[in-house]
Amino acid sequence: MTTVLKNVFGPYKACAPLSNGNLIVTCSSAQQVKTLLSCKNLSNGNKTVEVETSSLKPVGAKGAIYNVALEISTDELVEGLAGQKVTFVKRFSFRCKESSEIRDSKSVFLQFSTADLPAEVKLGYLLFRVKQYIPKPLRCFKCNSFGHVASYCRGRERCSNCGGEDKYNECNADTAKCPNCGGNHSANDKVCPRYQRETEILN
Repeated sequence: MTTVLKNVFGPYKACAPLSNGNLIVTCSSAQQVKTLLSCKNLSNGNKTVEVETSSLKPVGAKGAIYNVALEISTDELVEGLAGQKVTFVKRFSFRCKESSEIRDSKSVFLQFSTADLPAEVKLGYLLFRVKQYIPKPLRCFKCNSFGHVASYCRGRERCSNCGGEDKYNECNADTAKCPNCGGNHSANDKVCPRYQRETEILN
């Protein structure tokens, strides 16, 4: 069916099966979203599947702008970005290493109403370049699998460095072995094929 999708809609960003047998497709453009929403069924000659367009909605582009003064509040950001197809604004935060305090950063997340990411947005008299926001895949710090967090994990504990049944801070392995793909890297390494696949699904 993935071949049919490519033939009908062209190259898409990602396609992943769900546990209920459905497919979740991440489109690469606004036009591709419109084409998918107008489709009633797909067929590969042997099997025809229906497309449930009633439950599908175009997903707006996600971007980020940087070096936004900390003095500008969220309400002021929302007001300043009005009329630029921005539907959601959130300032990123980080944990200070010295004090463990959560602080606001100068980076701001933007959700848009359209699938096309604008090159820039205007805030007051300043122009900010918009970059694509690529979220990190959710990874469990207990079993190191993707898609859930440790508090809901039912799997056995695995070391993110060697894949063994020990904790990372107790690992004595000389070489790394990813618990997800078996490669010679840790579970949080961006070269991991599983990490890259999860990132593609998110985007």
